[in-house]
Amino acid sequence: MTVRQVPYAAFPASRPRASQVSRPAILGARWFARDFAIVLAVIGVYFLLRGAAPDRLGFSVRVTSGLIAFEQRLGVFWEPEVQEWSIRSHWSKEFANFVYAYMHFPVLAAVGVWLWFRNRQGFLFMRDVMFISMVIGLVFYYAVPAAPPRLMAAHGYELGFIDTVFGGDTAVNYAQPSLILNEYAAIPSFHFGWIAMASAAIWVNTGSRALRTLAVLLTVVMTWAIVASANHLFIDMALGGAVVAIAWWAAARRPVAIGR
Repeated sequence: MTVRQVPYAAFPASRPRASQVSRPAILGARWFARDFAIVLAVIGVYFLLRGAAPDRLGFSVRVTSGLIAFEQRLGVFWEPEVQEWSIRSHWSKEFANFVYAYMHFPVLAAVGVWLWFRNRQGFLFMRDVMFISMVIGLVFYYAVPAAPPRLMAAHGYELGFIDTVFGGDTAVNYAQPSLILNEYAAIPSFHFGWIAMASAAIWVNTGSRALRTLAVLLTVVMTWAIVASANHLFIDMALGGAVVAIAWWAAARRPVAIGR
């Protein structure tokens, strides 16, 4: 009896069931939702605690006055001149206000989503850096509150600063709920620190020159906007960068990212 051999290709390939096809996508969506839900929850708690810090106006103003005196001794108290130059044009003033008010968390969110799809473990690491920096920041807000430069004139310190974001004559609306509002949390500056963190996340997770250039520009533009709107001193930003660097070091020493 002769057995005819049938080529393997003659058998139709078995088709995976729909559940098998969609399962990875469903799992990915669940992980995405879970990861970002954790971030949003922690951010919410952070801002509630930040807003609950007691008002110590006199102490906050004295801290900022001391920081200004320190910059003056170093010869780097250039913020009034930078602001004066930056807001000569109404357009540049509005652009600085827009960057400060509207480009902080949207940039962090965009970089976070990009990083999650590119390298989830990298996302988890950067998330841990942010969480650790929040804890350090809260210690500052309760122990060493500091007034932003834009409020110094209201406390009798005429240093040439103008409140461009909250002082009127702007289309930018940066109103915040009173529950999370803390106007005397100038150090450390996470407007600088977290944007620098996002820039570092882009830099270390891509070799693209275009994206790395964008990463540098994000930090440069935010630094300018912070000074042009008189929201932080250079030393506030330096402290924000230092806190993020410490948080990065601490996160790197963890064997596993939190909630991985």
